[in-house]
Amino acid sequence: MSRIIAYPGTEGSFSYSAARQAFPWETFAGHETFEECAQAVVDGRADYALLPIENSFAGAVLATYRILEKQPLHIVGEVRRTVRHMLLGLPDACLEDVRVISSHPQAIAQCDTFLAGLRHVQILPGLNTALCAREVQQTGDRTRAAIASAEAAEVFGLKVLAENIQSSDHNTTRFFVVSREDAPLGDPEKATVVFRVNNEVGALARLLTCFASHGLNMTRIESRPIPDEPFLYFFSSDFEGNMDLAELRRALREAEAFTSELRLLGVYPKAGEVR
Repeated sequence: MSRIIAYPGTEGSFSYSAARQAFPWETFAGHETFEECAQAVVDGRADYALLPIENSFAGAVLATYRILEKQPLHIVGEVRRTVRHMLLGLPDACLEDVRVISSHPQAIAQCDTFLAGLRHVQILPGLNTALCAREVQQTGDRTRAAIASAEAAEVFGLKVLAENIQSSDHNTTRFFVVSREDAPLGDPEKATVVFRVNNEVGALARLLTCFASHGLNMTRIESRPIPDEPFLYFFSSDFEGNMDLAELRRALREAEAFTSELRLLGVYPKAGEVR
């Protein structure tokens, strides 16, 4: 019996493509929002969910971190997907016709250089790149266009009005694979931790030393504001190195002394090694 993989959007989305890359023989279920994807796993309606976590050009997807901090889910794998954005319109449209362009905010940010060169065009944020492409098809309006994938053009019978409009030629999105079970999809090589440091001199440096002393190298750290507490911040960080769970737990116990909140979101194999 095949497993069910939840992903945001519909066929033709980059998330759908990444899900097929990670789980080529499974069954896929699209959802309009990240929250609905995660909830499908929590409720048992899906075995895994694929959620975008960061883009090499536009940065972190904060909505995913907020979900992982609230939901009882574990990161069990990661996937990297090269992203090539196309501007899609109706088959009888041309670029000069376009007056409204819609897409996910991350995709809009990744195409800022191209969009800055367009005059008299309104940019509208949407839930998902492929869902925006579907809306263009459904409206039948030649003045509407969407930023989405070449695959979305095929799925919805749209025309590529401009290709490879992303600002960076190395545009890549990283996705987390999340599950109800704490069972990595391969040999763990990375760990992701979220934490809130104590308001005292040197707390962050001492916290990171706890991980370093146990053979864990920090490869990414990011801070983001806490919505209900102005000018206070939450951190998320990735570590690589010694993924012995006993050693990792010792590092976490030592780090707790410098935090008011600390949570291990998961240990997992690097991108490309998901089975």
